[in-house]
Amino acid sequence: MSLGVALMIEPRAAAAPETFRAVCTLTNTGESAEEINLAALSSPSLALEMRTATGEPVYFPPPPVPGPEPPLERLAPGVQKVVEFGGFLPGWTEPGDYEARCRYLSGQTSAYSDWVAFTLTR
Repeated sequence: MSLGVALMIEPRAAAAPETFRAVCTLTNTGESAEEINLAALSSPSLALEMRTATGEPVYFPPPPVPGPEPPLERLAPGVQKVVEFGGFLPGWTEPGDYEARCRYLSGQTSAYSDWVAFTLTR
C-alpha cells in the first residue's frame, strides 16, 4: 500500500485545548486503487500520536468500540481521504509545547505524517 500522510493543526498556538483542530490527509500515492480501513481514522486516539517537546507521550481518551465490520473505503490513485478532529486536545493537557503526527495503522500497513509543533498557552 502506498499512502502519503499529512497533518495540519490550527491554530498553532491557543489558550484553550478545545480551540485546536487537527486535519489528517491520506493520499493514495500508488498506481492502483487501495482500500483503507476508516476505523483506524475514527478517533484522535487511533489517528493521532502526540508528545511533549521533550518527547514524553501524551495519551488520549480511549476510542469508541468498533462495529462488527470494519468500514472500508477504496481510494483511487491520487485520491485523498481527509479526516478532521475538532477539539482533539484532551482538556487535562497542561500548558506547553507539543508535537503531533497523524498515523494510519491497519493490519500490516503503517504510515505516518511528519511531526507538527503547536503550543497550549493558557
